[in-house]
Amino acid sequence: MKKFACGLVCGVALASSSVALASNSIQAFLFPVQFEINGSAVSMSKDDKVLQVDGRAYVPIRFVAENLGATIDYDSSMKKILIKNQKLDLVDPTYKNISVGNLIVTKDGNHSKVTGQIEIAGVGNSQNSIEAKLSFYNAANKKLGEAVIRGTNFGVDAQNFLAQGNGDLREYATVTLQVESVNDKKVLKEPGVLYENKDYHFSLTLPKSWVGKYEVVEARNEATEMTYHFIDRANKNYGGVVFSLSVWKRHDWEASESGEMEVGRTKKIGESGSFVVTLSQPGDVQYDPQNEKLTAEYAQMAASITSISTSFQVSK
Repeated sequence: MKKFACGLVCGVALASSSVALASNSIQAFLFPVQFEINGSAVSMSKDDKVLQVDGRAYVPIRFVAENLGATIDYDSSMKKILIKNQKLDLVDPTYKNISVGNLIVTKDGNHSKVTGQIEIAGVGNSQNSIEAKLSFYNAANKKLGEAVIRGTNFGVDAQNFLAQGNGDLREYATVTLQVESVNDKKVLKEPGVLYENKDYHFSLTLPKSWVGKYEVVEARNEATEMTYHFIDRANKNYGGVVFSLSVWKRHDWEASESGEMEVGRTKKIGESGSFVVTLSQPGDVQYDPQNEKLTAEYAQMAASITSISTSFQVSK
C-alpha cells in the first residue's frame, strides 16, 4: 500500500511538472549549416549540433570560442562560463621566445584545472615539446601553488593546453612562468643577483642581465618610512624608474591600503617585522620613446618585475 501511494504521488508530481514545462515549451530544430570563420571553412565534430529556435541559430559556445582563438571553461561552483581572448603576455625573462596567456582556473576536486594558451616565436613547425611551470600568488604575494605545462604540439600559432594545479589557485593575483625544457633540451636558469636591504631586513633577486644597468635611489616622503627607486641608468635622464619599493609602518599601510590599491600600480609583496613592503610601477613614461635601443632596454628590465616581486624574502 505504501509503495502504491508513493508511486501515485510521484506520478502526479511528474505529470504536474510535464504540464508546467509544456506551458513554457519551445520548438527547436536541428539546423544543418556550414561555418566559415575568418575566411576559413571550419567543421564541427559529430557530437556538436546547431539548433534553430524561433528563427535564431544556437551554436555550442566552446566551438565558437576555440575557433576564434579563445580559451573557455565552465566553473560549476559559480555557474559561470569563462572566456578569454587576449594577448599572450606572460613570459619567462630568461627564455622570451615562449609566451603564455588567457589562463582560466577552475576547481577540480582537491586540485585546480588550468586552461590556457602557449606559443613559440621563431619556429617553423607545430611539433615542439615544452615543459614549463606556472607559479600562482595571491594579492599578498603568498604562493598558492603550481601547475606544470607539458605538451608536444606547440608552435608559432597559439595552442591550448590543459594543466593540473595543486590546491585551489582560483584566487591568484600574479602568475610567473618558468620554462624548464624545450624539445627535450633543458633550459638553464641564470643565477640571479641578490639585492639585500639591511635597514629593513629583506631581499629580492634581480636578473643577472641587470648587472651594471641599474642603481637604487632612496627617497623619503610623509607617507612611508622609505622608498627605493630602481632606475635604469641608460634612461636616467628621462626618469628611468623601472619600479619602486616602499617600506611602510604596518598601521600606516593599513590606513592607506585601499587608496593605494585603487591606483592599480601598487601591491604588497611582503612583510618584515613591523613593516610592510610594497612594489609600484611608474604611471608615466620613464624612457626615451624616440630611441629604439633605450626603449627596448627599459622594456626588457620591466618584463622582470613580476619575477622580482615574487622573490621577496625576509633576511636577518
